[in-house]
Amino acid sequence: MITSTRNDRIRAAAALHRARERRLAGRHLVEGPRALDAALAAGAVEQIFATPAAAEGLTVSPGVDLVLVADHVLDHLADARTPQGIVGVARTPLTAPDALPEVLAGQRLVVVLEAVADPGNAGTIIRTADAAGAAAVVLTTGSVDAYAPKVVRASAGSVHHLPVLTGLPLRDVLAACRLTPTWPTPSSRLPVQVVGLDGAAEQTVFDLPSDGAGMVLVLGNEAHGLSSEARGLVDRLARVPIRGRAESLNVAAAAAVATYAVAGPWD
Repeated sequence: MITSTRNDRIRAAAALHRARERRLAGRHLVEGPRALDAALAAGAVEQIFATPAAAEGLTVSPGVDLVLVADHVLDHLADARTPQGIVGVARTPLTAPDALPEVLAGQRLVVVLEAVADPGNAGTIIRTADAAGAAAVVLTTGSVDAYAPKVVRASAGSVHHLPVLTGLPLRDVLAACRLTPTWPTPSSRLPVQVVGLDGAAEQTVFDLPSDGAGMVLVLGNEAHGLSSEARGLVDRLARVPIRGRAESLNVAAAAAVATYAVAGPWD
């Protein structure tokens, strides 16, 4: 059992709290049983650090290295205020913008985050997009890293359920989406609709066409909304209607309403 935070394996894993180290290593941390189960199911986990209590009854996939650590060592690796005794190291999938057409083929919805900075919001939106059946979530340049520990934890495992791309220029992402020739189905070949969420828009998300066309939903920064560049790149703007006296909705709450509104008919 590892009892020192200066152990080389512990230092290498702890370095993954930094975005630069995550990019260089192509790895990220997964904290807590639920998120770890999703990462294990995806075949992404390489190492698991666990306290003896957390390791009891734990089933580890072949090829995954289980390392027992003292409680204070686990606390050093964990990001949560109340760690659950288990932290994994997982491979980060890499998807370039030119791979988006393959990701989107036969799908209906993609959620794009422009300069969304709060990890809790980003993770919650990823979780919501997963629940609504989105094909992918893209966090563009200027957004929080999709594989930061707080984002992974807030996604409750959804970051490993669907493609989540991070650090891509908005213009390149939307261009790739528009180049998808078979979206949503080879027979329909309907043009992709790129919709920006804006509280001041005249049209609501419930008024958008439901003709089966592929939909890209673009969400802006928590404080400033969509940038002028984003406004110039989208096909139309839409808002989530507010009937009460609230000034606005949190971006994650707005994303939940909008995502389900544009996800298409349900069986």
